Amino acid sequence: METMSVENITLYFDAQEREAAELIRRACEKTVQLMREHWGLDTPPDLRVYVMTSWLRSTFRAAPWPQKLKLGLLFPFWAVRARQMWPYAGGWERSYGERRTVCIKPPRLIPLGDSHIGDQIFVQENDAREKVRHITCHELVHAFTSHLQLPAWLKEGLAMVTVDRFFARPTVRQETLDVLERWSRKTGSQDNQRLNVRDRDATVYLYARGYWLTRYIEDTRPGLLNDLFSQRHLEDKLASAYEKPAGEFWKEIDGVAVAHFKWGGKMK
Repeated sequence: METMSVENITLYFDAQEREAAELIRRACEKTVQLMREHWGLDTPPDLRVYVMTSWLRSTFRAAPWPQKLKLGLLFPFWAVRARQMWPYAGGWERSYGERRTVCIKPPRLIPLGDSHIGDQIFVQENDAREKVRHITCHELVHAFTSHLQLPAWLKEGLAMVTVDRFFARPTVRQETLDVLERWSRKTGSQDNQRLNVRDRDATVYLYARGYWLTRYIEDTRPGLLNDLFSQRHLEDKLASAYEKPAGEFWKEIDGVAVAHFKWGGKMK
C-alpha cells in the first residue's frame, strides 16, 4: 500500500488507485482549509484516509491492531450493517479512540452504487470525480467533529453545509424543504436517531432536517454553532439562544426553518 500526506492527513491507496488518491488528496486540502476558516476546527492528530475498493479490506486496514482483533471476534455483528451500507455509501468515517479514519470509493466504483436515496437529497451530479470530491469533504467533516458527539441532525447538517461551501453553490435539493415540511409535526431533537438505509423516508428526513436547520442557525445566529460545539447540552443552549424553552423550540423548529427559507418567516 502506498501513501501520500496533506495537511497532517495520511492518505493510503493501492498503486493502481493513484489517480483517485490524488483527486482525494486535493479535496482533503481544500476541506481542511474550510474547517479551519468556517468552523474553527483543526485537523485531528491522527487522521487517515483510505481509497476504498472493498468494505471488508478497508475496514480492517483502517483499524488499529487491537481493534482488528475485536473486529474479527465481532465480525457477524458489524459485517451485516457494513454490507447493507456498501451499495449506498460512497464513503464513510469511523473513529477508533484517537484515530479517525475516512474511507472513500474511487470514481470508477461510484456509478455501481445505489443512488436512490442520494438522488432524493442531493442536486444531481453525473461526474463521478465531482461526487468523490463531494464525498471526501462530507466524510472529512465527520472526522473533524466526531469527538464533539453532536446530535445526528447537526452532524449531517455541518457536513452538507460545508460541502456547499466547498463547491460555492447549494448541493442539496430545494425540494427537501417539502420533506421537512411534511415531517414538521414531529417533536423532539432526534439526537438519538441512527441512519437506517432501509427506512428511506426517515433517512431523507434526517438529512433534510440537518441541512436546513444548520443553514437556519447560520443565517439567523452567525457564529453561534462555533461557540457551542464543545459545550454540553448543546441543544438546550440552542433553544436558550433563541429565547425559547427547549421543548417548545424543538417542537417548532422544523416548521420555522421551512418558513424562513420558503417565505422569509422568522422565529418570534
